[in-house]
Amino acid sequence: MGFKSIVCGVTGSAHAQKAALEAAVLAKQNNAKLTYVYAVDTGFLKSSFGGMSTSIAQEGLERLGSQILEFAEQLAQAHQITPKKVVRSGPVLEILQQVVQEEEADLLVLGHEERSFFQKALFKGGVEDHIEELKKLTGVDVTVIR
Repeated sequence: MGFKSIVCGVTGSAHAQKAALEAAVLAKQNNAKLTYVYAVDTGFLKSSFGGMSTSIAQEGLERLGSQILEFAEQLAQAHQITPKKVVRSGPVLEILQQVVQEEEADLLVLGHEERSFFQKALFKGGVEDHIEELKKLTGVDVTVIR
């Protein structure tokens, strides 16, 4: 079965870059639309973190997300794909669900993120811990690139 619309969640990790590249290859092979999404989730900061206000952190993370999306776009363009780029604020799973629905995607591509015990506690698990939840929320296939 071919794909018509692919959404790929990106971060700054090497695994997410591999996922961005694989999503571009799949989009090219299937003549599909490609959307890269970066979620800015500052929920873990509560009201402040080391004196930094949430709004300052949010702005910095949005700028970082835009830079990461620019890099992912370059990967896609190397495969003659012009992706849509989305930076959105909120919980990661909710953002992925929203974008998958908005883009009428039939595939969600994510990179495997190695996380420490602390990071798993902070972010409520790793990517693999949320695959079934993402499939249920989005109704689409979820592929994790290692």
